[in-house]
Amino acid sequence: MLLAGVLAISSGSLVACKKSEKVDKQNTLSVKPASDISFKADGNEDVVLTIMTDAESWNVEKNDWITAKKEGNMLKVNAQTNTAESVRPGRITISAGNAQPVRINVTQAAAEEGEIVLGVTPSDPIAFEAAGNKAVELTVKTNAADWTFTYPEEWMTAEKSGDKLTVNAKDNTGKARVGQIVVKSGEGDKSVRIAVTQKASDEEPAPGETVTGSLATSDEVSIEFPAGGAEAVKKTLTFTLEKAAAKDVQVEVRFDARHVDEYNFDNSTDYKLFPASACTIAGNGLVTIKAGDTSASVEVTISPSEELAYVTTYMIPLLVVAKSDGVAVQNSARYVELFVSKGSSKKIRNICYFEVNDCNPLNALEYLLDDGQPFFDAVVLFAGNINWDASKQKVYMHANPNVRALLDESEVYLQPLRKKGIKVLLDILGNHDAAGVAGLTDWGCEQFGRELAQICLDYKLDGIGFDDEYSKYGSLTNQWISGSATSQQAARLCYETKKAMKELCPWETWVHLYYLGRISSSLPSVTIDGQVHKPVEFIDNVCADYGGAARPVNGMTLSGCAGNSIQLNHGMSLSSDRAKGYMDQGYGWVMWFAFDPSGTGTIRNNRTHSLQQFRNMAQGCYGQGVQDPKNVYNKLGEGRYDPMPHPIN
Repeated sequence: MLLAGVLAISSGSLVACKKSEKVDKQNTLSVKPASDISFKADGNEDVVLTIMTDAESWNVEKNDWITAKKEGNMLKVNAQTNTAESVRPGRITISAGNAQPVRINVTQAAAEEGEIVLGVTPSDPIAFEAAGNKAVELTVKTNAADWTFTYPEEWMTAEKSGDKLTVNAKDNTGKARVGQIVVKSGEGDKSVRIAVTQKASDEEPAPGETVTGSLATSDEVSIEFPAGGAEAVKKTLTFTLEKAAAKDVQVEVRFDARHVDEYNFDNSTDYKLFPASACTIAGNGLVTIKAGDTSASVEVTISPSEELAYVTTYMIPLLVVAKSDGVAVQNSARYVELFVSKGSSKKIRNICYFEVNDCNPLNALEYLLDDGQPFFDAVVLFAGNINWDASKQKVYMHANPNVRALLDESEVYLQPLRKKGIKVLLDILGNHDAAGVAGLTDWGCEQFGRELAQICLDYKLDGIGFDDEYSKYGSLTNQWISGSATSQQAARLCYETKKAMKELCPWETWVHLYYLGRISSSLPSVTIDGQVHKPVEFIDNVCADYGGAARPVNGMTLSGCAGNSIQLNHGMSLSSDRAKGYMDQGYGWVMWFAFDPSGTGTIRNNRTHSLQQFRNMAQGCYGQGVQDPKNVYNKLGEGRYDPMPHPIN
């Protein structure tokens, strides 16, 4: 009877399968990346997972402290602030149909001793309707003794109770509103900003009651004052009405210091506020549009200020407000932002290759000219690898534990350099297998170039350097790898990388070359769909091997070339006269390699020797010295760097 029952069940299954092939179909599910996730105590960026399945839907289970947002086939994962004194473990389980679930372990570190953490849940932007809104409750988590908050008091309400902040918007009878809630810890400088918007009133003004206008400028919004002999710059702003005014109306253009923080928050920028005393608006900012006219202008004078620091961009936030009845300002055209910087005085710049297996790149921060400019203009992380993954049958960028630590902690170890105006690039070279920067197919160049551009976007890098060594060309041929190495394929990878970086990264990015192997000044042009692209279109700067001067690629001038490449760990030197000679010849760069003032890696401490060479360069080319470095940043072992400065004794 048991056997008969089994046979009956099997028979029923077979019949059902014929009626609907989907019943016993095994669904597929994959998650990329599927590696363990580690979060800091707070201030984490989203980890984006890509979910691929043939099931109709997929689900997520997680611990309460883990946040997960589904967006199409992507899952954005993050962690709420950890105020506990211990690491907390967790897990994300992703399931789809009858596929084998994917489980990802998640851990979150505890705050370090003395570290203040702060988090607000939810922290997503809040959008209010014009009227009839329900209050929104925010939960504030912090290990500080207390916390404070600010908000747009003119159109919002906010009430604090324990760890809760309840906010709402007053009914709006006018135009749309924008602002932000800022929660700050009672000690330290931690803050969380939440963007807040409210729709405009649905009530339409009576015909002819109000005329809407906007503020704009046709002038260039960027201003760069030269290092010396700077003169005041004038810009013209125009307020334009949608139609002629029936009577004289007046608006006021004013300097609005609060806008800088809002702009930085909304655009993930770090502009500084330009000194208001150096910005003069004619007529105290009052602008009158005469009856029958549609526009009027005002002149703004921006004067050079001694307060301006090098390699810093300042914003002049100019706001227009209505002063008369019968005129309104279009919400999206209330501001004109001008951007001011102080130009570098350098005619020749410095690019330094940091051996990241040995040296902490934060050391670049300590080397400043007498006038405050950083001595280093660019840093190259040496190095990531181009590798072949036999299991996945693809070429990929391999990061050893040291490179991985710097990328994962980009905000700690790399962004401080960028905020000082120092470009940060990742170098790519071979790793003793079939993949190489001069040996990919056209398709492989496109795919790998896209991956490198994505790395620049994800970790906020300024570009990629290429170095053709340590590859075993000719040992493999497939869709990715051409089987041989040529300068043509090296050029194609440079082209595809530059193209992808332009498409993905909203900031300036470089392709930099170290001349070795198939990479040289004779790099050929690349032809795509019949259009010829010279190397100068996709190569930004180049350097030669140790002791040599780099020749320019086709179309480039010497301004993109390093006049010398100096290996500091080998004791190479540069005199003031030689440095000046490179500058006078038109070279735009000097390259420095293997600088380590700490001696905490395998490179010996070469601070004294290196500092003398930097001073020779500065004296010969800039007519000034290099300040004594005050601190050193150490490396603590494989994959570990010390973010704390240690005074030099």
